[in-house]
Amino acid sequence: MDFREKLSALRKKMANDNVGALIISSADPHQSPSVCAHWKAVQWLTGFTGSLSTCIVSRQSVAMWTDGRYLLQAQRELNDKDIEIYISSDAEAPSHAEWIREHIGREEKIAIDKKLFSVEEYRSIKRNLGPGFIVEDRSGYVDETWQPRPLISSERLFELDVSFAGASRVEKINIIRGRMKKKGAEQYLAASLDAVAWLTNLRGHDNPIYPLFHSYLFITGKIAVLYTNLSKIDDITAEGLRKDNILLRETSDIFNFLPNETAGKSIYLDPYKISVSLFESLSPSASVIEGIDLITHVKSMKNEIEQKNIRMSNIKECVALCRLIKSVKENVKKEIFLDEYMIGQKVNEFRKIEPTFLQPANIPIVAVGENAALPHYKPKKEKSSRLEAKGFLLFDLCAHYLTGSTDITRTIQIGCLSDEMQRDYTLVLKAHIALAMLTFPYGTTGFVIDGIVKSSQWRNHMNYDTGTGHGIGFCLDIHEGPCKIVNEFTPFFPYAMTTPLDVGMLFSNEPGVYKKGRFGVRLENDILVQEDCINEFGRFLKFETLTYCPFELGAIKKELLSVEELEWLNKYHEKTYEALSPYLNEKEKTWLWYETRKL
Repeated sequence: MDFREKLSALRKKMANDNVGALIISSADPHQSPSVCAHWKAVQWLTGFTGSLSTCIVSRQSVAMWTDGRYLLQAQRELNDKDIEIYISSDAEAPSHAEWIREHIGREEKIAIDKKLFSVEEYRSIKRNLGPGFIVEDRSGYVDETWQPRPLISSERLFELDVSFAGASRVEKINIIRGRMKKKGAEQYLAASLDAVAWLTNLRGHDNPIYPLFHSYLFITGKIAVLYTNLSKIDDITAEGLRKDNILLRETSDIFNFLPNETAGKSIYLDPYKISVSLFESLSPSASVIEGIDLITHVKSMKNEIEQKNIRMSNIKECVALCRLIKSVKENVKKEIFLDEYMIGQKVNEFRKIEPTFLQPANIPIVAVGENAALPHYKPKKEKSSRLEAKGFLLFDLCAHYLTGSTDITRTIQIGCLSDEMQRDYTLVLKAHIALAMLTFPYGTTGFVIDGIVKSSQWRNHMNYDTGTGHGIGFCLDIHEGPCKIVNEFTPFFPYAMTTPLDVGMLFSNEPGVYKKGRFGVRLENDILVQEDCINEFGRFLKFETLTYCPFELGAIKKELLSVEELEWLNKYHEKTYEALSPYLNEKEKTWLWYETRKL
């Protein structure tokens, strides 16, 4: 069925049930920032490919909300479908509740699938709708219309060795039990896939780009229970889990388990991460303690072994990216055919030289010309722009290694640049350096830091509608909470505005500029929060840059850089050659030496 046929089928069922509005989420039952094809209901209906969206269907209209990263992409992908497009952070955009109140009558119902909405999101919908509106749990609308629906992977789980993870399952459980005690909780419920994977040191294949598996975790002072598809756990892994006193149950068993086990108990959970269905399975006599997910906060602060491994992952990835950049520039110069899609596939040839490489961690973002003005543009094999010897090529490539995950973006020169392009590249670089060099007092949030970094563009009456950085998981989600360097609320990272950065947290540093219909620039390194000093004014933190890959010297207007910024750039390039050259052959070393020459 095409979009209008799907819409007609949904509306026919809505009319039969007296449903005036159907809210469709892009989430899975675990509120994951990225989901497998089985849960991409908004994409199935509308064709929009962004990772964050909510769609509401009424009898006469359709509206979709996403964030600033995807505005231009949404306009391009939905331009012929008569769908209203809103950016969630836009003060003038209607909220979901406001839009619903304008499009349905009070006698009509509102349908949602409670498995796919967090407790807090559901509360917000009910609160903002006000009295008189009835919200019902209806999972059948998409299930019955979307046929055949993609299946969830049945591949086996695998274990991440302690030499990579840095701590055993038992050690991690003891840390969480200590946190539970401080919160006054007898029980703890975790639903986030990255949280469960981190604590169990298990990884899976349920998501095509993140090594996660569908699961829940229930912990008390005496037991820990893992709920997942048991057919994915081999005998050796199962025995190891049992030795660590982790009980195994099928995923669906949790809904029968919780009513009795939580009766009269105090249980800790995160209302942004627990689904309404799961929450409503708790005993009415349970005492619920709500707050930031315990595992999410602990795992965001990488231990010493994880930090050491992540440094090595960045070196491995940068070696592959340098080989990619060298190959692209040489082939473009020789007028050998290359398109955007081919670049995203080519990088894996260089990555696979390294035995600890696991898999790509994103659908490659590779863009030339006006495509680069879409921050999350992903070229398709059958529809991809050719590289020509002009302007910029932007690529944003993520990878999982056994030693940790990386997220790196470069905008490289493949032809002549205009004065505007050089100016914009330099302004983005200035913002990047500002974050890399920043020292800040403990207690500072990403909300504050985002404004500091963007100020160099604001002074030039420019801005980018994305955050400056996000947390990065260790062979988990590339976008990890609780912190994010951003100045707007985002539902997947609800604590980003209030949770301070702390030692061991790994972030991206990715300012950019995006000019619709023309070009885009983004420069991204991975950075790690470290101690700086303690003095009479308190405790100060700083960032350690982990990524070493050349910036584009031919795109920099040197006169726009301060003496301090120029010194940082030259030292960075000196370190880049020092870090990468031992892994390169002589021709590659010669190329890198030129790319990192002193400016």
